[in-house]
Amino acid sequence: MTSAFLSPVVASGLAIPLEWVVGLGLALFAVGLLGVACRRNILIMLLSVEIMLNASNLVLVGFSRVHSEISGQVFVFFSMVVAAAEVAVGLAIVIALYRLRRSADVDDAHDLHDVDYGPVPGLKLEGEPHHHHDHDEPEAQPVGATGEA
Repeated sequence: MTSAFLSPVVASGLAIPLEWVVGLGLALFAVGLLGVACRRNILIMLLSVEIMLNASNLVLVGFSRVHSEISGQVFVFFSMVVAAAEVAVGLAIVIALYRLRRSADVDDAHDLHDVDYGPVPGLKLEGEPHHHHDHDEPEAQPVGATGEA
C-alpha cells in the first residue's frame, strides 16, 4: 500500500517511455535557450540557464532509470550542487550591478570594463542604529604609567 501511494505510475504497471522524457528534456532546454537568447534581463537569463540545467538533469535521471544505474543520479546531484553555487555567484553579480547601475539589463552591464563609476553606495542596514561613542572617553591608564616618580 505504501509503495502504491509513493509511486502510483510504477505500481499500476505503467512506465513513462524514455522518448517522452527525452522530448520533455528537449522542450525544456529549448525554452531555456530561447530565454537566454531573447531576453535582456539578467535575472531572466539566469532562470533560463537553470531551466536548461534542469532539462539535462531530467534526461540524465531518465537514462539512469532505464539502465538501472545510479551513476546518472549521482551526476545529477553534483550538477545541482554546482547550479546552487552558480546561482549564488550570479545573484551576487546581479545585485552588485543593480547597486551600481540601478538596472538589471544586459546592455547596462556590457560596458563595465576598467571605468571608474565613482564610489559604490554603502549598505543601509535595517533596525536601530548602534552608536558607539567610545572615542569620546579617555582611555584608562594603569597605575604608575603616568611617568611620575
